Amino acid sequence: MPAWGRFRGFTVIELLVVIALIALLAALLTPVLYSARRAAQRTVCASNLRQIGLAVRMYRDDYQELPPYLSAVHGYVGDSRVFVCPVDPLEGKHQVRDTLGDAFRLEGDYYLRSGVSYTYVPNWAIARQLGWWEAGPPYGAGKWDELTPLAECHWHWARQFHPTWQTDRVTGARGWVLVLTLNGAVRRLRAEMPPEQFTPVLYR
Repeated sequence: MPAWGRFRGFTVIELLVVIALIALLAALLTPVLYSARRAAQRTVCASNLRQIGLAVRMYRDDYQELPPYLSAVHGYVGDSRVFVCPVDPLEGKHQVRDTLGDAFRLEGDYYLRSGVSYTYVPNWAIARQLGWWEAGPPYGAGKWDELTPLAECHWHWARQFHPTWQTDRVTGARGWVLVLTLNGAVRRLRAEMPPEQFTPVLYR
């Protein structure tokens, strides 16, 4: 009898068991892979913000003040992709600059055609009302000096930019905001925290 004749095929039960095991493994691994992907995206985003922070520092050294909008430091960066968060669904191509007077907190593609994902805190009306920054430019030294928030990325918890972030606490906000401080460090803050309760001790 040929050697291959001694082997039999899988029964229906055996096939179902194999399929169930594969489905179980996929269910277990999918969240892990998703978490790893999101962690990698946060790492890229934090790197982008650090590069922007370095560019802002060089701009300040040259002009003795902060830039009037975030992408004004583009010449110090060299790669426009630095201004786009990998999680931003619109890849920086936002059209929200004329809403509620919050014209340049999120400039989108107004100045930089490739787009900007990150908000510029000195141009955030509530940040000026709370004394984080002076009305500018120039914006002053910042309420907490080098620990004052300079730019933020909301795309790790939000799927769209809400103009009411200017005046209202975001209803249902859950997750972390990446914050670039004036000293070039990138920290995290809870998205659900009202701006009026912010202090640098809340950085993570």
